[in-house]
Amino acid sequence: SAQNSGNNSLCWKITGQGLSQPSYIFGTIHLISKKDFFLSKPRELAFKSCKTLALEVDLNMNKDTNKEVGKSAILPDGKSIDDYCSPEELNIIKSFMSDSVKISGLKIKLYSRLKPIYLQSILLKEQLKGDKSYEETFAKMEKKKKMNLVGLEAIDLQMKILDTIPIKTQITDMVTSIKDGKASIRIFNEMIEVYKTQNIEKLHQLTVSEDSGIANFEDIFLNNRNESWIPVIEDLIKKQATFVAVGAAHLGGEKGVLNLLKSKGYSVEPVF
Repeated sequence: SAQNSGNNSLCWKITGQGLSQPSYIFGTIHLISKKDFFLSKPRELAFKSCKTLALEVDLNMNKDTNKEVGKSAILPDGKSIDDYCSPEELNIIKSFMSDSVKISGLKIKLYSRLKPIYLQSILLKEQLKGDKSYEETFAKMEKKKKMNLVGLEAIDLQMKILDTIPIKTQITDMVTSIKDGKASIRIFNEMIEVYKTQNIEKLHQLTVSEDSGIANFEDIFLNNRNESWIPVIEDLIKKQATFVAVGAAHLGGEKGVLNLLKSKGYSVEPVF
């Protein structure tokens, strides 16, 4: 893209270590508005040259797994956020939902049953009015091409990771970001702007910064997972050309996936 300078890229070609064909790794953002979504021709071609699509988790979930995922987004024991919030916090969250996000009574009741970390991302989606997902886009392309779809980790692991953030902390984060005056949408927009410049180092820094809500959970959210993905990725790319698509924050940083691949002796070079 025009804003691209030097080595800023969301997509990288993996070669070396006796691989018989190149594989690719692409940094996604889990939520983006339709107007901001972009995918260049060379990257589309890279995708089409692959036989396997590897996402963080396999999106083709069976009914039981789907149920589990739904269940784990809900607060335990029939509770709602009312049970965890002080009256002041509750007032801040609910008036934000009705005034800023324009959600009505019944929906507020339903949404109040969600764990705050899920509620926050739903409210973000509601504010976007028309969003697109890289993961879903790639999964559609994969179906069309009859590729294999694999997950780098089990979905329940992802759920457990989110549960390491105590509900009280999730609420405090949410209230703080609402009090900051649309902070979550502001941080989100800042993230999108950096994403469009394709600077994965900066994206990594932004993700672990104080504002992000995961600052103290960097190992759990990023580093440990990056580490555990490497053997899985190595296995896949040895077998066949694989297109790996994971959150862009996982690519950069000292303990990011690109550095880990390099330390294993692979070459990674940008695809623009």
